[in-house]
Amino acid sequence: MRASGYDRVASDWYVEPRWAVDGLLNVEAFPGVCWDPACGGGNIPEAIHARGGKCYGTDIEDRGYENLNAQVDFFQANTVADHIVSNPPYGVIEAWIERGLSVTTGKVAILARLALLEGQKRRSLFARTPLARVWVSSRRMSMPPGGTDVSASGGTIAYAWFVWDHAHQGPATVGWFT
Repeated sequence: MRASGYDRVASDWYVEPRWAVDGLLNVEAFPGVCWDPACGGGNIPEAIHARGGKCYGTDIEDRGYENLNAQVDFFQANTVADHIVSNPPYGVIEAWIERGLSVTTGKVAILARLALLEGQKRRSLFARTPLARVWVSSRRMSMPPGGTDVSASGGTIAYAWFVWDHAHQGPATVGWFT
């Protein structure tokens, strides 16, 4: 049992709140086509569509998103996009970031625990990838497991959007969103 009160979900499907996606879209532009390769229930593609953007969603499993473009393994997909915006499975997050950078020409934005910044192994990841910005959530968020009846309530973990940008030069900057 984790501090959240529920066991870790085997497939690492946790549902991000819509306000967190909207918060990213308030501070980052994604011109062109976005892809969410772990779209789950479709929060990210739907938020981008609501603002007039283009985003398609795929996932390794069909999780009930009515506009799912394909059921595909991100690491096996022959897909490219201008940008990736995603809440990826944390168990493979470093490989996810590197794979995302290899199939995009613009940005890779991932929602992850702020603790992603910690650790020697992760330091080498940041040294070899173009991390541009870290957008820290001013509010704690709850991300309950998808496909369950667990409701979002009282988040205790700090999250941020991490944005890699192929055009970025120099050190990363830090900002906040709500």
